[in-house]
Amino acid sequence: MPITPESDVEQRGWTVETAGSVQAQSGVTIPVTVDAQGPLKSAPGGLAQQEGFELRMQASFNPDRGHYLLRGLSLKALAGDEVTGTVLRGIAPLAVLRWILPRTFELNHSALTAAVVNFVAPELRDVRDPDGLEKIRSVDLKDVATIYSLASIVRYPPAKAVAEAFEFPSRTASNWIARARAANLI
Repeated sequence: MPITPESDVEQRGWTVETAGSVQAQSGVTIPVTVDAQGPLKSAPGGLAQQEGFELRMQASFNPDRGHYLLRGLSLKALAGDEVTGTVLRGIAPLAVLRWILPRTFELNHSALTAAVVNFVAPELRDVRDPDGLEKIRSVDLKDVATIYSLASIVRYPPAKAVAEAFEFPSRTASNWIARARAANLI
């Protein structure tokens, strides 16, 4: 996957196909369409108990709205199982897209900072820094703007994304977002 060699998409048994590309902002290129499928049990959102189901999702970037739209969702029961309302209610489509979409983004070296990787692939924090020693010591307004923009594109609350990526309290994240806006980066 383009974002990072440690991507867990293939490890979870998922495949992702993309088509087209558009530059979302300086240093970040995103696909126009994304088609992903894999076992429901390995999708994010605590669905590990859902053995025997295959989930497929299609999304496309809508430049007028500035974010991806879910265009298709299908669930296939394998091995004699049945697709029930209980199984369907357990699926959080935007959570699955939030996991898949950033892994399809292509970031050049100027955008690939520790804070941006913390947003794009938060589960890799432990892989990149197993002892928890690497703290983000300084805040770059460009990183705040990049995380804010990418969060908006994948329909994740931008202020929450900034807070999580930098490990800030919500109020501190809001202050940094205001600074980025004042600098015309957002």
